[in-house]
Amino acid sequence: MAASDQDMASGLWSGADGSDADARPQLGPRQRWARHKAILQQAAVLLLVATLAVLLVRNTVANLQARGLASGFDFLWQEAGFKMAFSLIAVEPTSTYGRVFLAGLLNSLLVAAISIVATTILGFIIGLARVSPSTPVRLVARGYVEVVRNLPLLLHLLLWQTVILRSLPTVREAIGFGDVAFLSNRGLYLPAPVAGGAAAILTAAVMAGLAAIVVGCVVRRRSRARGETPPRFGLALVAGGLVANAAAISTLDWQIPMLAGFDYRGGLKLMPEFVSLVAALIIYNAAFIAEIVRAGVQSVGRGQKEAALALGLSSKLILRLVIVPQALRVMIPPLANQYTHLIKASALATVVGFPDLVNVFLGTSLNQTGRAVEIVLITAFVYLTLSASVALATSAYARRVKLVER
Repeated sequence: MAASDQDMASGLWSGADGSDADARPQLGPRQRWARHKAILQQAAVLLLVATLAVLLVRNTVANLQARGLASGFDFLWQEAGFKMAFSLIAVEPTSTYGRVFLAGLLNSLLVAAISIVATTILGFIIGLARVSPSTPVRLVARGYVEVVRNLPLLLHLLLWQTVILRSLPTVREAIGFGDVAFLSNRGLYLPAPVAGGAAAILTAAVMAGLAAIVVGCVVRRRSRARGETPPRFGLALVAGGLVANAAAISTLDWQIPMLAGFDYRGGLKLMPEFVSLVAALIIYNAAFIAEIVRAGVQSVGRGQKEAALALGLSSKLILRLVIVPQALRVMIPPLANQYTHLIKASALATVVGFPDLVNVFLGTSLNQTGRAVEIVLITAFVYLTLSASVALATSAYARRVKLVER
């Protein structure tokens, strides 16, 4: 009996010391053939796609040469010969097409960034109003959603461009906001900061303040995640960053728009095309985000709210600490889709005449250079990159806030 136990133990030990290849299940002939067949099929598809791409490029180049048309990206260093009406960087007639591309890209990013932030805020407010216990508030929010989202975005653009902004008063009768900002049919005039010779120092101070705020918030959040009391060091960083930003901003000189002749001089002028484009994008997309917020809030079980009420939490705390954090997990995928749609819809700036990437690069630059293939490829790559960036950012946030199951 002892010998048999010893043999069994030795067998178990020999099995435990066996190689990983013996532990893994062995594939049969059919399974190995299926795996090899799948690899061959994928290789064939990739080869076919690569062959088609090569044939397409060769055919395009041959047709361009046969028609006597130039090809390549050397046009980006050629002089553009036109000036942009609105740009974040200086663009003169002597500027290159590469600089025009950069200016149009910055304009598109500016429109997209402002629209995404404002749309999210307005959409959240309307979405929460859709589930408000007050009947009048719910009806007003529902009316906004149903009217706005059932009209085409192009109609919104034309409405703001040809009806609302054109009905504003002239420059001499502009609507003033505290004698520092003015609104007329020529645009919105705002105060502009003037840094002077200390621009580099002020920029460094603002960046350092923002970095301190971010680091302080990260330190406090990680401490709370570990169940610890947030250190005073994190609070000191946040407070120091706020003080540094406030000090830097307070040292700026502000240039106030002043009426001189037929227009305002000085300050920052937002052209009517920019205002109409941003307003239409915000109002239109806010209706869809409101429905996303409403669906996310209603997806949270009633038991969560009842449990929070039993703990004595107020309605505001229940919404902020219980309902919205759980609803965000449901809202992230459709929000990413809506943000991507907003970025692509900003290309409608051509309709109202705002000089975005599509207008000045895919439009004016293409007509002047004739490099259709190159310009279309560059523009398509830009929008693909922006859309992919939104998808990656929202996916990372979704992984961060998802529930961890045991």
